[in-house]
Amino acid sequence: MQSVETSAVALVGTTQVEAEPVQLAAGALTVEFERGGLRYLRYGGQEVIRAISFLARDENWGTHPLDLDDVQIEQRDDTFEVRFRGTCGPTGSELRLVASIIGRAHGSLEFNADATLEDDLLTNRTGFVVLHPLDVSGKRVVVETVDGKSRETYFPEKIDPFQPFRDIRALTTQHSDTLSAQVRMEGDTFEMEDQRNWSDASFKTYVRPLALPWPYTLDKGSTLKQSVTVNVRASEAAAPTAASRDRAVAAKVRLDGGNPGARAMPQLGIGVRAEHLEAALQRADALRTLNPAYFCAHLDLRRDSPERAMQGFARLSEAARVPYVLEVVLTGEGNPAEEMARVARAARDFVAPGALQVSPAPDLKAVLPGSPWPPCPSFDEVFAAARAAFPGVPLGGGSFAYFTELNRKRPPFEQLDYATFTTCPIVHAADDRSVMETLATLPFIAASVTALAGSTPYRVGPSTIAARDNPYGSSTLPNEAGSNGKRICLTDEDPRQRAWFGAAWNLGYFAAFAAGGASHIALSELTGPRGLFDRARPTPLFYLLASLAAARGASIAELTVERGRAPLAAFAVKQQHHTKVWMANLSTQPQAVELDFGSSNAAKAANATLARWNAAAEFATAPQHTVLAAGPLTLGPYEIVEIRTAT
Repeated sequence: MQSVETSAVALVGTTQVEAEPVQLAAGALTVEFERGGLRYLRYGGQEVIRAISFLARDENWGTHPLDLDDVQIEQRDDTFEVRFRGTCGPTGSELRLVASIIGRAHGSLEFNADATLEDDLLTNRTGFVVLHPLDVSGKRVVVETVDGKSRETYFPEKIDPFQPFRDIRALTTQHSDTLSAQVRMEGDTFEMEDQRNWSDASFKTYVRPLALPWPYTLDKGSTLKQSVTVNVRASEAAAPTAASRDRAVAAKVRLDGGNPGARAMPQLGIGVRAEHLEAALQRADALRTLNPAYFCAHLDLRRDSPERAMQGFARLSEAARVPYVLEVVLTGEGNPAEEMARVARAARDFVAPGALQVSPAPDLKAVLPGSPWPPCPSFDEVFAAARAAFPGVPLGGGSFAYFTELNRKRPPFEQLDYATFTTCPIVHAADDRSVMETLATLPFIAASVTALAGSTPYRVGPSTIAARDNPYGSSTLPNEAGSNGKRICLTDEDPRQRAWFGAAWNLGYFAAFAAGGASHIALSELTGPRGLFDRARPTPLFYLLASLAAARGASIAELTVERGRAPLAAFAVKQQHHTKVWMANLSTQPQAVELDFGSSNAAKAANATLARWNAAAEFATAPQHTVLAAGPLTLGPYEIVEIRTAT
């Protein structure tokens, strides 16, 4: 039997335990109190606010953790109250916070914060942040501005590259025909950004407009006083009787019968960076076993030697029998034509890349609204240089950073054979639930990039939970290696990469972008902190990617998924003789799943086999298939299953 620590490391890669939230309720009004903030404000079971927190961000957009003290919670039938003190800052004590929260059964909540600066604090943002959930996309909202004026408009459906609403004092959102909620923010000028840009599952309203200078200093002795008030208005149809409504215990997954207009599943790739080539070459046999459609060879001309790198990429490609896509970061300071010519000369005597994607280094850094664009070669210069250096090789471009940067600095897609970008789920929050929630945003990103690129196909990745770069600061944030690793925003080493959490998240990621029309999806890296090995041992993600890679050339099969108690990821393909279905439980709660194989349900179910991948399995090779038992299938925490049935 596994110890608690061993089980935790298997599930999430770390022994660091997340605190359990405190459930608060006042009649139909419910919310969770967690680490000094609120999450999932619901009325009658309907979520109206995703989160409210008072945050202090450093000069690299990292969030200073709030150290809580003197937390007092009082719960009554029609009211709850929370009072607490907290400190935060670079040394942990620069800002001292006194806060109070009161919720009432008629649908109101007040969150008041008084902050005192015990020492100077350099910050990019300090104050309240309010998150609206994804399901407000396209819904009606009344925006009240700081001058007292109001206008009726809508939350954006396609992802807004900048701020959809500015100078905000209050937002009144129509969540349904029977329920609306107003959130009023006092103490400063607020504005909203579309956090779906970063794959966050929310719209964020925050304090202090980005057009003002940042970072800025909050002086010792100064004070901040801010408040957020939520008022819910609901008809009797949305009243308290729905407050305790539970989701169905079992999820339902139906494999639809026909497959009209079926698309091929995306080509699966992984990343290899020039700086990790020595270790990657030692894993050439493992790369051959994994057998992805390609590896993305990352060459950064600011620090990598193209002569050494191109030889290494070619050796790895030949040894593993896996083609490569060359990803080149230009310096941004030299002549693009000369830099690309040097790369071409270095590659001349070796196997050519299957495709080429190019970006100048300045475009790896974000340019926030109100800030000037840095000097940078034009798209025309960069793409012309790439075409001349590698004639006839498919050319991609866009952003090697996140979708945000592609959305804000859009290339001439008509000059490209494909568009490319990555995402990262730990830009703004790194707790387990927030990371998993980013999967719900990926369909919005897929729809938005398709609208931007038109007929130009798009590729995603290499994407990992960890940040391979930090577009918003000088560098990624360090983390402890091994089982003491923490959940940190914008770190380049996330402990969940090597755990079952990471495998489940990656299946959800692949499934979402496969459904969203991506032609290629690159996940993880072969070696390094975002790699597929935990010391000498392949991670669960290695086996998942190998299983997906084995289905290359298959057609995507249509699935209908009805969520149960816990979120579920599912993906299916049809091959010549059988159908494969992958499913992953995206939570720590056990999830029962009822399977429906369509019109020939009984016959297919009788011949189906199942492989289980979970934290209790200690295996050195891929798990083996056994006969699928009749009845609902229960998935444990972050468990993955692969089901095969005759086509």
